[in-house]
Amino acid sequence: MAAKTISFPKGRGSLAHNNREFTAANVCPERTGWNRTYIRESLPDAYEKCFGEALRKYNAAQKRKDRQKDNYLKEIENSGNGEKVFYENVVQIGKKTDTAVVDENGNLTKEVEAAIEVLEQYALTFQERNPNLYLFNCVLHLDEATPHLHIDYIPVAHGYQKGMETRNSLTKAFQQMGFAKAVSRKQNETVAWQERERAYLEELCTEHGIEIETLGVKRENLSLPEYKAAMRKVETLEEQAEQIGSRNQELEAQTENLFQEIQKLEEKERDSRDILKQHTLRASELKLMEREADAETKAVKSTAVPVSSLFGGEEYVKVKKADWNKIVNVFHKAVQQNHLVEKYEKKIAGLEKRLDVLNGQMEKLKRFVESRGLGEAFAEYLKSLAPKTIKQKLKEAKAEAAEQNRQRADNIRRMPEKKKYQGQEL
Repeated sequence: MAAKTISFPKGRGSLAHNNREFTAANVCPERTGWNRTYIRESLPDAYEKCFGEALRKYNAAQKRKDRQKDNYLKEIENSGNGEKVFYENVVQIGKKTDTAVVDENGNLTKEVEAAIEVLEQYALTFQERNPNLYLFNCVLHLDEATPHLHIDYIPVAHGYQKGMETRNSLTKAFQQMGFAKAVSRKQNETVAWQERERAYLEELCTEHGIEIETLGVKRENLSLPEYKAAMRKVETLEEQAEQIGSRNQELEAQTENLFQEIQKLEEKERDSRDILKQHTLRASELKLMEREADAETKAVKSTAVPVSSLFGGEEYVKVKKADWNKIVNVFHKAVQQNHLVEKYEKKIAGLEKRLDVLNGQMEKLKRFVESRGLGEAFAEYLKSLAPKTIKQKLKEAKAEAAEQNRQRADNIRRMPEKKKYQGQEL
């Protein structure tokens, strides 16, 4: 079995992607059922377990209500101190060229079976090794090119004297797990923790007969400082690659959702216009009927004979009974028609307002699409509402994502050659 790489970059933390709430372009839906979920807990529930008791104690000690905290999760989301609601690492063994999930027949390869055992053991022992990193979401993906874990955790630090006694603090959490305080940007708690986790992964791989190398860089060719520098550069490249991949997935999902939303709005707009046309026709018919009724009323009115009152005052008219009945019927019809006209005029006004709202939503969507750099795709989409156009746009988005992944691979391959070292060990 050829030597394989270990990848351990920071992830963007897209829980929707991790839990397959949408299907990105690089995902094979037929294999999504192969994925393994080790733990899946909502963020609010996780924060309640980690910080709920500390939050209640803090609020109980506050004499002034304006100093109480309503929602610690929201506080971290809006924090300007650099805290993140949660953190993520993506753990991968091998590349698609040497550890593809399936063979030409669609079956799991032997290399992947060994990698799965390592990744699963790593996931199941993560919480035990890291008591101050609360693992609330952990999944193994087998529906992409290579097997990999998404590890999502919340740092939990204890013992604060002021404020909440338990808080979200990655640095403090690492320190309470025994990692020394940072002395520089390249020698800090996070780097030390990553090196320990990588070392544990290498041990697991060795136990399962998997030989490990670091992106083609062999240790015997590097001095200790050179090897550490190469590791840091590898981690930076891995993080950039993961960020590009996650961004591509998010953009693809947003593009698909936007096209669907635009299509729904335009369908609503067409329906509203059709209804408006129907009501306009009905209103025109009623107006015509009203004019006809006016003509009949005038004809009947001409048959009325004025009669003067013997006692003076208001003048009366005398009509034949048959003509009187016609007048009453015409009046009744006219009243009914006027009511209907008023009713439909109100409906028409409501539909016009609805169209204004839909047009406003369309304008907002257009501005949002343009702000995300999708203006050209949106303009092309508006030229035609055929489903084929939408598929073409999604295909182009997939092609763009593939091109960026290719560029990422090229960047990794262009890493500078390392100097050979003379007899030193890590």
